[in-house]
Amino acid sequence: MQNMPEEELMRKEVALAAEIERLLPDFVKSCRDKTDVVIIHQDAFAADYQDHEYSLLGKAIKFAGLHGKEVRIIGKNRETRKGGPKSELLQ
Repeated sequence: MQNMPEEELMRKEVALAAEIERLLPDFVKSCRDKTDVVIIHQDAFAADYQDHEYSLLGKAIKFAGLHGKEVRIIGKNRETRKGGPKSELLQ
């Protein structure tokens, strides 16, 4: 991997943050919270296999990493579309 100049790296991080803040405000709030882990249901991204959603998932994971968060993905494929049992987050 090629080393990127610090200025270019910062520009990319700012662009990533702006996109995620615009598209996933609740996810951003979770990443800025005091917990160490962010939990998302796998249907939140690409439940119907959309390519742009796969890309967004990767960006969300990168954003979480920039905030020192571990990302855990739960659930079964299309579970939320089938009206299956709702996952509950226990704290």
